[in-house]
Amino acid sequence: MLELDIDLPPGARADAARPLLREQVAGAGGVWLEGVREAFATDAKTGAVTAWHDGLAGRVAHPTAPNDGHTCLSETDDLCGLALRAGTHCGLVVDKVDPDPAGWTMAVIYLPPETGGARTLLTLNAGSGDGRSATYLFLSDDGDRFTVKGTGGALELTAPVEGPRSRPRLATVTLRGSELAFQENGGAIHSVVGSDPALSGKADLFIGCRSHRSGLLKTLGASVILEVLFWRDHTLLLPRNEADRAQHMALRRYMLWGH
Repeated sequence: MLELDIDLPPGARADAARPLLREQVAGAGGVWLEGVREAFATDAKTGAVTAWHDGLAGRVAHPTAPNDGHTCLSETDDLCGLALRAGTHCGLVVDKVDPDPAGWTMAVIYLPPETGGARTLLTLNAGSGDGRSATYLFLSDDGDRFTVKGTGGALELTAPVEGPRSRPRLATVTLRGSELAFQENGGAIHSVVGSDPALSGKADLFIGCRSHRSGLLKTLGASVILEVLFWRDHTLLLPRNEADRAQHMALRRYMLWGH
């Protein structure tokens, strides 16, 4: 056994990664839907997920309008999350996450399907949520590449999928004005500059879908969503200050030691 007679920095211990991230996200006023059984509420008869609770700020992800008991809970080994089915609306939504005009970040940890793409993972939707006239930006895993795209052609970014299918993936998106950035796990940060997609204000965060619209079935893939995080005013991939960098480091440490 290796023993060190020194003071270690926060996050150096593997079991410190989760509480460190919780402290950081809570201090930032962020949302963290954790992949732990006690965070989920399920229907007593069908087992369908009826709510996913954020243990930090009391926010709740609830089923979207077309999701009539479609979402099941996946529990394997130490992993717990939403089991999504291809072509079936299994999405949840957190209402009014209110992104800051100066910039925000969303992240998802998920298990991809054995074949094909996970398709839509997260969407920030600043309209009515019906998907017809709303302004939104979505993150999609298309199997061999990631796509982050805003409606109206304001912004679009693609990056190759590099992580194996056998392990969870972390996908992080930051928007700062008209600059968009993406990172898979702790890999290269990809960025583009376009036009501001106007996503500030009363926007909703959709999980596993793009809106309340019942169509768009080809955008719905199979995956297990394990964790979802949202920072309304921190730009982790395009840091403006030390607080942004601290959030990013805590997230990366958690992914490294927790998954």
